[in-house]
Amino acid sequence: MKRYTFLLGLLILVSFSLTTLSCKKDNDEAPTPSTGLKVGEIAPDFTLPDQDGNEVTLSNFRGQVVLVDFWASWCHFCRDENPGLVDLYATYESQGFEILGVSVDDNRDNWLAAVAADQINYVQLSDLKAWESEVVATYDIQSVPHMLLLDQEGTILLVTNKASDVKDRLEQLFK
Repeated sequence: MKRYTFLLGLLILVSFSLTTLSCKKDNDEAPTPSTGLKVGEIAPDFTLPDQDGNEVTLSNFRGQVVLVDFWASWCHFCRDENPGLVDLYATYESQGFEILGVSVDDNRDNWLAAVAADQINYVQLSDLKAWESEVVATYDIQSVPHMLLLDQEGTILLVTNKASDVKDRLEQLFK
């Protein structure tokens, strides 16, 4: 009986640990974004392929306010935030705002189907390595959605998982 109780406890602990690492469809609330990166730090540079296989480098967007949005096609919390991000992009793109969507997917068809379904028209990037991506490790992404708003020099202004938080900050920046 002790062995059964121990194994059940271990199984519960492992299950809990896995749900904190990623957005799952059965979660009731979005995970809080956590990262080793803090507001005021310079975001690490990275290069990833876009939907067409072209290499895109974060530092090439210096001079613009940039949102780096880590998301996945299978994450319903991410998909719920996408319409708000599409609206923000439409509102602020002409004022020097860019979004780099970084997909934590491992299936190209699912990723591109979600981009099309959500009518995402800003830059989309993925190496299709999911949680094994070097960029995910560099940014210490533990859950999605996970958004970092960067100023024109690449300094982190905001870390959040909500498009509404980004909207509030953009309204301040683009008065």
